Amino acid sequence: MDLQNYIESGVIESYLLGLASEEETALLEQMRSLYPQLNTEIAAIEKKLQRVVVEEGVTPPSVVWNRLSRRLNWEDANRQQQAYSSQGQKEDMTYVLRPQSRTMVVSVWWRCAFIALCVIVMALLASTIYFYGQFRRMEERMMHLYTPAAQPSKPVQQ
Repeated sequence: MDLQNYIESGVIESYLLGLASEEETALLEQMRSLYPQLNTEIAAIEKKLQRVVVEEGVTPPSVVWNRLSRRLNWEDANRQQQAYSSQGQKEDMTYVLRPQSRTMVVSVWWRCAFIALCVIVMALLASTIYFYGQFRRMEERMMHLYTPAAQPSKPVQQ
């Protein structure tokens, strides 16, 4: 395999981004052991990707940072709340439980489709029974026609 074509194929980029399949990763590791200059190419491409990320990166809105910091500080907030409640002061917390409905709502169209399906199944069952009976009668007729008739025995002469 030509090394330059392999480098230009984009496998290294997908490997660095974590998008390479297992076969591609195994092949890249094999190629790294065969061609040491591939390690320098991987390092160069990695630096290029880092530069692109830094230069073209977009600063997220402050709302995103606030959400993340709240999630990260959730554990600290729980510790503070436990310390606050252990001092003897109880918080007045109100919990609202919303019961869910026990019945399932089905659309009218689904009901009609289910009824139509049941009617079709019943019609198919009735036609199957009818045609099976016809088949059995025809089979009996055919057996009757193919069976030779019994010949009368000759009278015994005295």
